[in-house]
Amino acid sequence: MKKYFVRYCIETPNSIGSRKDIEEDKILGWKFNFGNNEVILYDQKQGLHADCYIEAEPQMPIEKIEEKAKTFVENILNLIDFSTSSASNSPLFISLYEATDGLINRPFKQVFYITLPERNVSLINKEIFEKIFNNFNKNENQDLRIARAISWLRKGYLEQKFIDKFVAFWTGLESINELLCDFFQINEEDRKINCKKCGNKISSISLAGIKKLFVDTISVESELFKSIRKARGKLLHGGGPIDNNFVEEIKKYIPLVRKSLIIGIGLLLSLDDEYIKQVLEKKTKLYTERLRIILEANIKNFTPPLLDEFRKQPIFDLDKRDLLERVINKDGKVNFKTSSNFIPRNATFDIKFVDLWGDDNTAIESARFI
Repeated sequence: MKKYFVRYCIETPNSIGSRKDIEEDKILGWKFNFGNNEVILYDQKQGLHADCYIEAEPQMPIEKIEEKAKTFVENILNLIDFSTSSASNSPLFISLYEATDGLINRPFKQVFYITLPERNVSLINKEIFEKIFNNFNKNENQDLRIARAISWLRKGYLEQKFIDKFVAFWTGLESINELLCDFFQINEEDRKINCKKCGNKISSISLAGIKKLFVDTISVESELFKSIRKARGKLLHGGGPIDNNFVEEIKKYIPLVRKSLIIGIGLLLSLDDEYIKQVLEKKTKLYTERLRIILEANIKNFTPPLLDEFRKQPIFDLDKRDLLERVINKDGKVNFKTSSNFIPRNATFDIKFVDLWGDDNTAIESARFI
């Protein structure tokens, strides 16, 4: 078995020590054991840090090791948030290195988070917006259920976790399900849910409108729709464990559920197919984005400390980040050149790689570090 150190940062109002302890840099922590895996949670001025020693099979990918550590940390955070009636942000990955005994060189990775120095720009197509606005304002379309569906769509864009995105998009669909039943002229009997054994009515409204949208309008296979609906039931009604495999399954459904919600809203707003198509092709952008500087290195001749000796763990400080050049290309993307100074702490490093990653629809075209 191999052993890895993983560190996460959590932006949260929760603290282990008092505000005075934090201001005086009295670092307090709690330690947790999950079999051969260890986690320590401790105060930092920006929230909490979680350091983990994770046991892993030799063939386990690094991404799975990060996920394993994050799952332990999120389980602890959920219980803390429940106990304090507060809300922590999702853990941000900070660093990872191999901590197996006896190594001379230890692969190391660290992520620095920086906010784009300007807002994203998503140009409003005046023709599309006017059509949507005018159709929504027609008397027959002023149904608050359509407005709620659009709100759930927007909430889905804002969510960071795949499960939460899926729930938001699917809830948007359910809010217009009955309107879709009317739109597709589904008779009242087919909208009911009846017991398969006795034939008695269980519910006066089924997902008939959503099913018609998926299967007949978008041409989704009936079996795939059943799988998506089953995943929805598992999430909303506790129909089984939610493990990493289930999260991966949910990720595959999200684009299709989003597409269905947009098409459903478009149909109810009497939008032409071409307008709906253009909305579907739009790239989702948020007000700003958190860019990630990825640094990979080898740690040389380092003995991993005990988990509660968190001040002794190897880390880089990003001393400065000066913008030297900024150019906007013909597509509206930003190219920039920056000087950055990475200062090693607690170990000797051999830097192998530095790169910048943005969101899926980032405004950054390229970045150059000097």
